[in-house]
Amino acid sequence: MTYLSETTDNRFAVFSEVFYKRGWRAWIDNKEAPIIRTNYVLRGLSVPAGRHIIRFFFRPLSFYLGRQLQWMASIIFMMMFAGAVIVAVQMMKKMPLPDYPKPMLQPA
Repeated sequence: MTYLSETTDNRFAVFSEVFYKRGWRAWIDNKEAPIIRTNYVLRGLSVPAGRHIIRFFFRPLSFYLGRQLQWMASIIFMMMFAGAVIVAVQMMKKMPLPDYPKPMLQPA
């Protein structure tokens, strides 16, 4: 979410979104700013005087950690599957071919 702020003095801005500490980050002119819990449920920022672009990003650590774990588990699964295929092919190469009796030709 992006906001534009223009003030003559330092101000405290209250945003009508629910304060949730995990995952939310605020940036004022590409510099990270601390989000302050306001009135128990809302988000607030201390905004300096002047014209500023305020951005909020939601980047929860749990999402990125889960995505990394999923990729690692997928790679491990693929390696185990490839290993099982290699072992099966090697075992098939070591197996002797069975001796089948030669078919007897019948006179016509």
